[in-house]
Amino acid sequence: MRVALIDNFEVSVAGLRALLAPFSGRVTLLELRTAMNKPSAVDVILYEPVRQSPTSQAMLRDLVRASQKQAVVYSWRDQDGALRGSFAGHLSKALPVADLVSALEALHDGGEATVRRRMPADPGPLSIVARSSVEDFELTPREAEILALVTQGLTNSEIGAQLYLSINSVKTYIRAAYRKIEVTRRAQAVAWGMEHGLAPLSEHELVPG
Repeated sequence: MRVALIDNFEVSVAGLRALLAPFSGRVTLLELRTAMNKPSAVDVILYEPVRQSPTSQAMLRDLVRASQKQAVVYSWRDQDGALRGSFAGHLSKALPVADLVSALEALHDGGEATVRRRMPADPGPLSIVARSSVEDFELTPREAEILALVTQGLTNSEIGAQLYLSINSVKTYIRAAYRKIEVTRRAQAVAWGMEHGLAPLSEHELVPG
């Protein structure tokens, strides 16, 4: 099964690719250029509506039309009713990867995707879903919060602005978190965060500085 993902957060695309790697016998994440050049190769289209540019929206329309496949929202947050009706289903980025692959296979077989798993309409600042993962890896609340924002695709500058931290402080927290979860690249951190349930919640806790 071949999947195309339209997502303006490049690190999220890389994270999903790493997350799906152990399931390469069941699912392949196509390069977007390949999908656009050969739409007949696409079995399922995933789409992240958050922060999409007009260019990305046009690419989605073109790919849906050319491939004759419906798009499925793949996001941290639920969408309003008007947008929801425009897609074949909704999958939460908080889904465990095995559940995600099963849902994609169901879609490919003509089923529906309505698996949201704690997908809030407006998550606001992020908090932590899988506290056991945070405790197991001895992450501090601030490190876990920043990892959650990295998982959502925010840049260091955006994280600093949201948490009122300097860029140097953000980098320090990220380095410490990377050591604890044993990753070295941002895409690996995104994949780790998705696998371990770092996701936005509608009812968040504020982490003290």
